[in-house]
Amino acid sequence: MSSNGPLFAVDNEKLSKLGINFLNSQEGMQAIQSGQFKGEERLYVSMLSTPLLNATMFLPHKVLIRAGEQFEEGFFIVSGEVQITHKNKTYTVGPGAVLGLSEGMVGLPSRYTAVAATSIQLKIIDFHKVDSIINVLPSEVRAILATIIKRILTP
Repeated sequence: MSSNGPLFAVDNEKLSKLGINFLNSQEGMQAIQSGQFKGEERLYVSMLSTPLLNATMFLPHKVLIRAGEQFEEGFFIVSGEVQITHKNKTYTVGPGAVLGLSEGMVGLPSRYTAVAATSIQLKIIDFHKVDSIINVLPSEVRAILATIIKRILTP
């Protein structure tokens, strides 16, 4: 765990108090329109409310993703911290961070190892579910998504 706190995290205590239907409420719409929420905060609240993702918890030291290996699930951190090791550098990320989505969606092995630094609560992003959603998109949109992901992953 980093002594300076996570490199990336949203204020999950504040956001979890809003409730799962907040973004669909009149108050939620006004908050979005007035700019009270950053993009990562809107993502956090919407990911909490989606029934498409299963939630789970892990204890510290659980390896979520191992460098050089392919995997079938990505992770959305709801609470706790995860330590990321990439090329001899270590970072900590917290609530709101998404792990493994880009590599997993295009079937590439991970470039980093992700290990629970604390007890964590996660939402699991099953790539098979994402594939079924993406497969109904127009081919042009699928091509755009693939291009974006590949650009993100280019060193």
